[in-house]
Amino acid sequence: PANRRFAPPLTEQGATQARTAAEFLRSQCFDRIYASPCARTLATAKELSEALGDLPVTVVPALAACAAAVKKRGLENLPFLAPTEMARMCPRIDSFGESAPKSFEAACAWVSSQSPQALVVSHREGIRDLAHEKLKLPYCAVGVFEKGGEEDWVLKALHRNTGELLVSRG
Repeated sequence: PANRRFAPPLTEQGATQARTAAEFLRSQCFDRIYASPCARTLATAKELSEALGDLPVTVVPALAACAAAVKKRGLENLPFLAPTEMARMCPRIDSFGESAPKSFEAACAWVSSQSPQALVVSHREGIRDLAHEKLKLPYCAVGVFEKGGEEDWVLKALHRNTGELLVSRG
């Protein structure tokens, strides 16, 4: 719909990239997926959940706050999908992070406090925002971060969805 141009659906190429990323991520131990409420991230979360053993999914609205279109219009001004529509797109959704903070970095800190083994499905701008640098990123990338402080993050590694290492920082 025209009112959701900020959140286009996941393409078939994107779904393939998500399944490829799941193969790479299979060696990790996640207990939950936290996803942005945008259509393409929910579809990505669905692909990852199915491939990683039906992990439960929590939708956190502020995980969309890093996306360029969301920054431009404001998180509170966008018509996200209704919870029932989100659940149709991603059946493993079992909760919504209503109590999560409204900024992207604070929401990431909230996620880490909820689950130390979390897989976050957001937008590539989020990797840039957490790393505080202009990284050249493919559309589907995996950033590995460690918490450095209250809302401070340290980029440890950056991978393509295939697992190819792009950046390594000890």
